[in-house]
Amino acid sequence: MKYMTFNSSCAYAGVANMLERYGVDTDDRDIALNMKLPYLFACENGVYLAGPMLQSARWFNFYLNTIGFEMTETEVPADQVPQFLVRQKTAMLGFQMDESEKHAVVYTGCQDGKLVFINNKWETTDVPEQITLTEAALLERIQKSVMIATLEKINPRETDIFSKMKASTHVMRQNLSDIQELCRGRKTVGVLRTKLNTLFRPLLLDGITMLQLLEENELAQRFTALQRGFLNALRQEPDTVVTLSDYLCMEELSAVTEEYIHLIKQVTK
Repeated sequence: MKYMTFNSSCAYAGVANMLERYGVDTDDRDIALNMKLPYLFACENGVYLAGPMLQSARWFNFYLNTIGFEMTETEVPADQVPQFLVRQKTAMLGFQMDESEKHAVVYTGCQDGKLVFINNKWETTDVPEQITLTEAALLERIQKSVMIATLEKINPRETDIFSKMKASTHVMRQNLSDIQELCRGRKTVGVLRTKLNTLFRPLLLDGITMLQLLEENELAQRFTALQRGFLNALRQEPDTVVTLSDYLCMEELSAVTEEYIHLIKQVTK
């Protein structure tokens, strides 16, 4: 079994566990580094994304195609999910672990009439490595329709990841600009919290994880200091009105973002 080795990497560990079923030995970190994940930022449907949040087939295939695999995503109605899974060698889908957490698991087969899943987890956490469910129990864990990822073998082919890396610099600057715009006025903490995952997460959370993967620890620490100030603002009551720039230094955020952009430009020369 392959474990998570960086924050929010359950889908990346899931891909590693799927590949292991095909005899390919890799892990979440190798996948991320080989697909140049630390240098990728995107905006999809108005949501800024970076690092492990880039977890659709579109992104995984930048890596998978080069080693002779193609990921396909199929939206399956909940009542057809068990029948769909039993036809697969392996598959990845999201489980509702509790009311707030959705988690990627990997289907590996059936045992005694039950479906068996790898629980992509940190090695040291005290949760089961395997989840075994009846069809009825599975239906309790999934939504009305489920996106299921599967793999097939193909002839290896090159992918144009460098164009995505170059585009990432423009996305980062737009992300920064949108944060700066939001910081110009007074907002309630409740409003700012609604922007946590769609606007702030790439630079102030996932970007930090990616810099740590690159061992760019000094720059990661500067982003982390900004993150602390930002989180101090969000810890207040939802109806508290704040000027975010009092907590999140815009000059420093601009400076460290430009340094991160410089790292990407160095790789794409």
